Amino acid sequence: MQKLSLSDEEKLSRKEYLKKKKKQSIGIKKSSGKKYIAILFAVILMLYVFIQFYIYYRDNNYKYLTDKQVDKQAVYNMYYVSIGYTYDPKASLNTIKSSGLEETLVSKDLGFSHINPNGDYIYGIKDKSISKLNKLTNEVTVIYENDVNKYAMYNNEIYAVVGTNNKLVYIDAITNESKDLAVENVSEILVDEKNLFLCIDEAAKKSLVKINKDGTDKKVLTGNENISYIIQNDTAVFFVNKSDSNKIYSIQKDGTGIGKLADIQSVTDTGTIQDIDGSKNMFTVNNNLYYINVEDKRNLWKINLADKTTEKIISMSVDILEKVDNTVFYKVKDEKGVYLFNLDTKFNSQVSSRLITEFVVNK
Repeated sequence: MQKLSLSDEEKLSRKEYLKKKKKQSIGIKKSSGKKYIAILFAVILMLYVFIQFYIYYRDNNYKYLTDKQVDKQAVYNMYYVSIGYTYDPKASLNTIKSSGLEETLVSKDLGFSHINPNGDYIYGIKDKSISKLNKLTNEVTVIYENDVNKYAMYNNEIYAVVGTNNKLVYIDAITNESKDLAVENVSEILVDEKNLFLCIDEAAKKSLVKINKDGTDKKVLTGNENISYIIQNDTAVFFVNKSDSNKIYSIQKDGTGIGKLADIQSVTDTGTIQDIDGSKNMFTVNNNLYYINVEDKRNLWKINLADKTTEKIISMSVDILEKVDNTVFYKVKDEKGVYLFNLDTKFNSQVSSRLITEFVVNK
């Protein structure tokens, strides 16, 4: 107990002494009471934060979900690239099940970008060359070494955009033989069974061009439209038209029926060749086209291609899309992690919370 201090000259009556001592005792009790209240408040706050974190993690992770939606959800193998927290960060390649389980480091400091699983290999761009990683041995082999900006694959066919003039080159993924297709200023590539559909920069605008796979029979399919972000289904090509306020257009693969789908706007490219990929922003399922709606905070919407009705699908600011079967995988803009959303059951779950720069789902 704290002592009552008096100077030699100070004189107190017994009544005054007891009164002063009582005041000191009350002050000490008040101070102790405030201290205990503060500690209790901190403990309650910590418990609240812990409980909320647990609830969020449980509701957004497969491990804690056991309803029918989970049972119906197919599980896929997802590869992703993450960057280390160092002065000179390297890109490591990792894999994780779409259930959020079985996360594994495939190769540390691999340095791959534009990853593409295909058969026994994972393809990617490393040091401006197309290389492949053997899934079983982790051996890296260079396929094409000539200032590669981007590429597209169709089975064992590789079509690469290379050099400062962005010329198109064909590469056989088995023999590594290559052929210059005599087309330049290519910014985006679509491949189907018979043809290539290219977005070609003509300085004033970008045009949609169709050619045979050997580089012959070149046909310009668009007119005044300024093309950005192209995707395809079996019969048509869809694109964002910069000349019409980034509205979404379509054209039949035979070059007929070009026109605007509706007054809907989507995202457009920033001009960086390496990043131009329409499949990360739009996709088609059955008779619907799904797109990032810039008029609605980048939420994911769909438009019915028959009756042109629209509907909001995901109420989050979507950054990158990847569609497999009836499931869409996506990143949220300016956030970590990857999520999945089942288009049929509406089941939504977080696959990973890591810092991921790109990902691809092994189909």
